[in-house]
Amino acid sequence: MADPAVAVLLELRRTRQRHRLGNLEWFEAAYRVYMVALFGGGSILWISASIPDEPVGVATAMSIDRNAPAVLGLLAVLALLAGLRSGAQGGPLALESADVAHVMLSPVDRWHALLRPAWQRVRSAVFAGVVAGAIAGQLAGRRLPGSPAAWAGGGALFGLTIALVWVGAALVSHGSRLPLWSATAVGTALVAWQGAAIAWHVVGPANSVGSLALWGWRQHMTDLVALGVGVAVAVVGIARLGRTSLDALARRSSLVAQLRFAVTMQDLRTVVLLRRQLNQETTRSHPWIQLRRGHHGHAIWRRGWHSLLRMPATRLVRMTSLAAGAGVMQGLVLRGTTPALVGSTMLLFLLGLEVTEPLSQEIDQPDRTDSLPIERGELLVRHLFAPAVALVPFAVVAGAAAVATYGQASAASAAAVLAIPMVLAGASGSVVSIVRDASDPAGSSAQQSMMMPEMAGFNMVLKVLIPFVVTGIAASAVLVVRRAVELGDNAVAAAVRAAVIDLLLTLVIALWVRKRDAIKRKFREFMAEGRTAYSTRP
Repeated sequence: MADPAVAVLLELRRTRQRHRLGNLEWFEAAYRVYMVALFGGGSILWISASIPDEPVGVATAMSIDRNAPAVLGLLAVLALLAGLRSGAQGGPLALESADVAHVMLSPVDRWHALLRPAWQRVRSAVFAGVVAGAIAGQLAGRRLPGSPAAWAGGGALFGLTIALVWVGAALVSHGSRLPLWSATAVGTALVAWQGAAIAWHVVGPANSVGSLALWGWRQHMTDLVALGVGVAVAVVGIARLGRTSLDALARRSSLVAQLRFAVTMQDLRTVVLLRRQLNQETTRSHPWIQLRRGHHGHAIWRRGWHSLLRMPATRLVRMTSLAAGAGVMQGLVLRGTTPALVGSTMLLFLLGLEVTEPLSQEIDQPDRTDSLPIERGELLVRHLFAPAVALVPFAVVAGAAAVATYGQASAASAAAVLAIPMVLAGASGSVVSIVRDASDPAGSSAQQSMMMPEMAGFNMVLKVLIPFVVTGIAASAVLVVRRAVELGDNAVAAAVRAAVIDLLLTLVIALWVRKRDAIKRKFREFMAEGRTAYSTRP
């Protein structure tokens, strides 16, 4: 006979679901799903077909067959590391506060109470992994032997396995109460092992996972063992739900609720801060290097460096990984894979968000900023100098990764010329995203409320897209170098031209930060004069 408490819980959840969906028109919901699938899938296929990438040669295909399993297996190991750390920090479940306060404290077996949320978490992770893998697979199928449909299937299997590994590792780590240092040590050791597999062609722990991604080309039935391991890890994680920490659930539910609200409000800065809290990432109480006090004119420079030097080691590792990933994507673009520009744009944007912490902290405290005896635009521009210098070593990492991915030492000179300007210009998109959220004490909220809904929606879309467009323009400079290589021209000269474009873009964004308040003030005065003239006309 079933437990009466579990039966009551299931009935309560069904009733709550009926109340939530009671006002939902199923036809409208199905129509929205249909439109998203039609336009989303159609757009992906159209963009993929419109990019004139040529099929790779035989030598390149054989090199991919030999090296890709180890390289792609690194993604699975990184997902495992992320899952272990997430579980050690209280993840991956995030319940609503009512569930934590009432269901978790009720006389219901914790495993039964958490089974449905855990299954929903697994289901959402699997869906995201399958979709992302299928998209990446069909893009790869445009240049590699095999049909795009077969590559999409192989990519879906690859994404499914990675999703299961990530969510399963998080559940196992949490249920086992694995300390954070232990989870990090285990994951780092596996990453190092997989890195050795890439460098010296030894057997890596996740080579079979990476081999699944190549099923659009050839199938090795032994690769299904990796999928079985992913399923087993997820099952073990679900079996250990009864050991879930209630304190971790309470903390995580509060932060996730705030995070969802911040995403709804498109408050990117708050999203970043909440993600750091979820990861239990705190800044150092003392900087890595203590800077001496200098002349008062260098106070902003010194303050910016103290902010950067207080970054914890985990954030520095994450920034290095972002730079290396952006370099790998740039190398893939040089090799002819144009869609890798999307990945490069995203990674450069995230790197910019991390390194512009001094500017973000200034934006977070508008009252203090407006009280200083200096024009705000000038103050914000000065906060860009320390991050710009701090980006130089990460640009070196990105350039080295691009050269290693491209596979030809002759590209080192072009990378040395283009790496720093591209990373600086890529971070400019993050600067736009941060500065546009700065408060405007001279602005009027009434003007925003009087805006037509159509224009308000268009304005919101522009605010979201423009920062990514800026970073995308910076990342696209590599196409100039690729075109020169295809035509047999001097790649270094092309890199110089591309570097000039990125430097000009960086200067334009810095000038916009400096003159933004003046431009908005002139625009408001112009609009006010127009309204006055209109109201006084006969």
